[in-house]
Amino acid sequence: MKKAFLIANPKSGKQRVQTELFHIVDRLSEAGYMTTTAITKYRGHAAELAAMAGDFDLLLCTGGDGTLNEVISGVLKNGVKMPIGYIPLGSTNDFAGSLGIPTDIDKALDGILEGEPRPIDVGSFNGRYFMDVGLLGIFSRTCYETPQDMKNTLGFLAYVLEGIREVPTVHPVPLRIEAGENIFEGEYLACVVSNSTRLGGVVSLDEGQVSLSDGQFELLLVEKEKTPLQLAAYIHSLRTANLNTEGMTFISVPELRITSTDDQPWTLDGERADWDGVADIRVLHDAVSLLMKK
Repeated sequence: MKKAFLIANPKSGKQRVQTELFHIVDRLSEAGYMTTTAITKYRGHAAELAAMAGDFDLLLCTGGDGTLNEVISGVLKNGVKMPIGYIPLGSTNDFAGSLGIPTDIDKALDGILEGEPRPIDVGSFNGRYFMDVGLLGIFSRTCYETPQDMKNTLGFLAYVLEGIREVPTVHPVPLRIEAGENIFEGEYLACVVSNSTRLGGVVSLDEGQVSLSDGQFELLLVEKEKTPLQLAAYIHSLRTANLNTEGMTFISVPELRITSTDDQPWTLDGERADWDGVADIRVLHDAVSLLMKK
């Protein structure tokens, strides 16, 4: 009998993992897998568990995008050569949405059991892996400071409510961005490095503009607003995904270096990431594969 290793985060989303775990294991059993299930106990635990997956035939994880991030990190750091099955049960599931992985458990399992490996790019932020989005500036604290019980109850609305509270305290971040031949320097409300067609459930980018396996990430810079009207224009542009507004820059880059005199922390896939004012960010092309239907 084939062996499956399932890593489950019981606190993700609305804690659906706790009620659906038996069903997931039952589906895997019907498909001919004897499943070993590991429940995460603390931040970073999923990465530790994924490092032990080399002796299994199938590696799966269920939880939010943060759980997937940890599993991918564990696989890459320890040289585990195995595609990953992802059952998204988080609060926003932005990365799953970008890939077209359904949040319906049975449909996600169908993709894992009947699909094929799809290679995707992974980002490296000073050696720390991320696969969805790196964010500095406005709303960045919201991602990692919003209480989990609020996320579970309100979903994306929780991020909006916490973000509104953050706006009065946000100050522009002085940045120098070196992206190939492009150099940008100034004060910015936001710096976003993403490999996703969805940013926080608000911005939906054109799939024709964004590829998750082209060896490039998308860089979005939002300059300090000069007037209240310009801030309103920024908000409208983000809501409509029209990123050609004056004061906004949107380009694709394979790597970049960002420096600052401000040590405001980043957010990587929803988790806080401290830095010393220098960030070397690069794309690891087709670094891992996810199991899914074409």
